[in-house]
Amino acid sequence: MSKPVFAPLKARHSAIPAFAGALAAAAYLLGAVVFSVASKGDFPSFSVASADSSDHHLSVRVSRIRNFDSLENDGADVQAASLEAPIDIAASNMSPVVIAPADPQLSTIARPQIVLVIDDVGLDVAAGERVVALPIPLTVAILPYAEASAELAALARLNGHDVLLHMPMEPVGLADPGPNALRIGLSDVDLQTRLRWGLSRVPGAIGLNNHMGSRFTADPRALRVALSAVSHTNPLFLDSLTTGESRGRAVAAGLGLRALERDIFLDHDRSAEAIEARLADAAELARQGGFAVVIGHPHTLTLDTLTAWLESPAAQGIDFVTAGTLADQLFLAEPGLQASVAEGINRGAE
Repeated sequence: MSKPVFAPLKARHSAIPAFAGALAAAAYLLGAVVFSVASKGDFPSFSVASADSSDHHLSVRVSRIRNFDSLENDGADVQAASLEAPIDIAASNMSPVVIAPADPQLSTIARPQIVLVIDDVGLDVAAGERVVALPIPLTVAILPYAEASAELAALARLNGHDVLLHMPMEPVGLADPGPNALRIGLSDVDLQTRLRWGLSRVPGAIGLNNHMGSRFTADPRALRVALSAVSHTNPLFLDSLTTGESRGRAVAAGLGLRALERDIFLDHDRSAEAIEARLADAAELARQGGFAVVIGHPHTLTLDTLTAWLESPAAQGIDFVTAGTLADQLFLAEPGLQASVAEGINRGAE
């Protein structure tokens, strides 16, 4: 199957009234104040407990096992050409500021849970079909420039899986994230145009996560502008955490989005032994902290190792759930917190 080609999207700009521009500037300023507070340590953060605190099994998050080794050199081999019709969007769609709360207590989680996300789905159709045939609920992150993106998204949903847009974002370095990536040098309108284009290419997606993006996700202003284009639909944002400097979760939760972070990369080291070890890490993290969010890729070895592990005693007692299921559980654990904080901030901005 031939690879699709796309040219960078450029939105057709329209005049923006001065008053609207002033409101947008005020929103940016307020967002900057919030993130300044966060960077000084006054921002609510994760609850942390040691892994041996078994009495906190479901009520407190343990220290997360995270690996920031970048996968950004594994970018897809893609080319750019043209799209006939650029997408017109409103120049600004900024949402009220919300401070992201600390992780809620996990009283709604009865058993350890693993969210398994398979990234980079779409370019290899056979591999994508094998992913969606896995016998567990999982989350399929589909590249928007893949020719079969819509078909694989439909197949994944038909099999009961969640679908995410795997949105290309600018990395640190020279790796190419693919056509129409979100880049910090783009205008606000172009950022929002590209994100909406991406979602249009993966119909039925409940949200998105970043493909590469170590530079883009570290820029809270650019990320906030992009996510504001779709915040009214209440998407889920999963921060793949390709850098320890990412502000993804804070920005997304500040916009009122359901927000998760990756805990473990499953197959950065592509050996069966290493993948089995990461699965064991995920199971232990879930048993100690209630859940683990794991990202893997549709490599043959990854899928072979995962399939064997699922049938082994090591997987017993672990529930696999989709990203949307976990995000909803965490949100329901403290339903009034975000609303009350948002009300206070927005009242103060009047």
